Amino acid sequence: MMKIQAELVTGPTAEPLSLSEVKKHLEIATSDTVHDAHLSSLISEAREQWESDTDSVTCYQTYKVRIEGLRDKFRLPKGPIQSITSITYFDGNNASQTLSTSLYQLHIDEFRIAYQQILPTTAARWDAWTINYRCGYSQDATLVPAIAKRAMLLLVGHYFENRDMLMSDAIQTMKPYEALVIRYMRSSYP
Repeated sequence: MMKIQAELVTGPTAEPLSLSEVKKHLEIATSDTVHDAHLSSLISEAREQWESDTDSVTCYQTYKVRIEGLRDKFRLPKGPIQSITSITYFDGNNASQTLSTSLYQLHIDEFRIAYQQILPTTAARWDAWTINYRCGYSQDATLVPAIAKRAMLLLVGHYFENRDMLMSDAIQTMKPYEALVIRYMRSSYP
């Protein structure tokens, strides 16, 4: 199985948690704005941690992968994949070309060559192919799974209450988060 590394092209324009959701979880009054900047930063950190731990994306982001060759099918990293926005390749003359959308398909989170299609010949390069794709549940937090939101709230709470991450008691508070990650990953098994 080919190991593919995704590179972030365009980050999210929204976060999966709102400041008011986090304040409610932490029992901070909505009118208390002393921690707003810090909490906003923690929301981003919690999203990044969740996405890293689950190889998923919450709010729409664009990624690309660069690979030497395409196979009949392979799984794109990150998910859920919404669309493949473009596929470019370096042809035999080492000139950049865009692959026709009629030659490939997206099936769930897998790239597939379309039925009875043949891909063009490419230059011998490690980055002969570049696939750009959009992934995430929605532009905003509306379709982000509840389990993901719950886990991120736990992380924000953990980060807010335990600024010294090396304390043994602080490490114990991560267990509920880890249980949600495992539960989420199990739900995505084939």
